[in-house]
Amino acid sequence: MFRTLTFAAAAASLLVLGAGARAGAPKPAQRLDHLFSQTHTLRAHFSETVQNANAATVKQSSGTLAIAKPGRFRWDYTKPYRQLIIADGSKLWLYDPGLQQVTVRGERHALAAGPAALLAGTGKVEDQFIVSDAGEHDGLHWIRLVPRDAQSDYSAMQIGLDKSGELGQLVLESKLDQTTRIVFTDVERNVKLDDGLFRFSPPKGADVVHQGNGSGG
Repeated sequence: MFRTLTFAAAAASLLVLGAGARAGAPKPAQRLDHLFSQTHTLRAHFSETVQNANAATVKQSSGTLAIAKPGRFRWDYTKPYRQLIIADGSKLWLYDPGLQQVTVRGERHALAAGPAALLAGTGKVEDQFIVSDAGEHDGLHWIRLVPRDAQSDYSAMQIGLDKSGELGQLVLESKLDQTTRIVFTDVERNVKLDDGLFRFSPPKGADVVHQGNGSGG
């Protein structure tokens, strides 16, 4: 379950970095640092496609995303079935209504890798990633980020920006040669978001599983 959560966290943090880039920035890392500091909230629709090492599609899903710095996001899958991932600033929750199960971890413990620090608004991009310009293809300009942390669950991530500099796609490459491509639409930055989006209480009757530092206060 937390493989999905890790990729969602990576995507959420990079969304904050990637949205609204301007052409002509001197270096990709400097561009992302600037954008990260200028983006405080973000919401969007997304469609996600997962492919295996043979480029066969193994999963397709869609939903909505909301981010509010520091350290809060809501990743809401609506198709083909509901799944909700919420970071509330202290804990990370994953709720599967079909299984009536909630999994919870301490946010800092669960997202100790680079994307979490970036989502929380701390650190510079190059402290966490090796950043390079990946050129243009599929009508987008791409920036590639390789985690410096060897223990990361993913081997690389790419942000695709459209001609107007808005976020178009995010590609996550796992160490198991699985590729997750997320296409974003209706992206809005620095809009007012209800704090209730980032609060979660386990539904009555749900099985609650604590992992890592998710137990206790």
